[in-house]
Amino acid sequence: MKGWGFLLGVLLTAWGSADAQTASDSTFSLFFNSSLHFNHANDPHINHWLKEYGYPAEPHVPISLNFEAGAMPANSRLLYSVHLSTVTNASDLTAFNVGAGFYYAAIKTQRFLLFGGMSSGYHADIINLNGNLPPAYEALAVQYNSHLSLRRSGVSFAPGVRAFWYPIHIGSVLQVGVAGTVGYAVDINSVWRLGYYSSVQGRSDHFRRIGKPSDQKKVSEYGFFFGAGLSLRFNLQ
Repeated sequence: MKGWGFLLGVLLTAWGSADAQTASDSTFSLFFNSSLHFNHANDPHINHWLKEYGYPAEPHVPISLNFEAGAMPANSRLLYSVHLSTVTNASDLTAFNVGAGFYYAAIKTQRFLLFGGMSSGYHADIINLNGNLPPAYEALAVQYNSHLSLRRSGVSFAPGVRAFWYPIHIGSVLQVGVAGTVGYAVDINSVWRLGYYSSVQGRSDHFRRIGKPSDQKKVSEYGFFFGAGLSLRFNLQ
């Protein structure tokens, strides 16, 4: 609750400064952003399990590479976006997130924008079990003649504050700048499922579930995240 309260205070401060900003313009803007996100959320149960069987634990601070496209209609302070991200600092873990966001510009000038809002989406985590296995897992690996994986998925919510600064203008259309974000992420996970990826002519097929292991459980993750990166803004009349 402390995290939510802190973030709410930041959002209210941003909203309170809206009256001092410039009026909305007639420009339709497109945003293309690439950034790194640092997330302070983790799953202690799966980390304990991985350590017990000799696998690297999930990163304490997962780093995600994030790609985003957004649009701000003319005469509007609203930004609509879609994003795709994947964790980059894990060895046996593959994780991705796809979703959409909705933000309001409390501050909107030609060079600087400050937004508050929220994104939500779908995420999935996959752990490749290519090392030691519990006896029950080992028997299933032999039975299906495949490397096993643990997979879970769920929905995510991330309220946050975002800032964009564009010091470089190229012509009347393109602006180049930097973007930063801070927020509070909540991942509502499903239970880890055991399964394998079938191979057809050397190419991996979809995930085939074997069952829900009794030594796994559902753990939702939450924590602050921070992000920064490059932003391109195209202003169209």
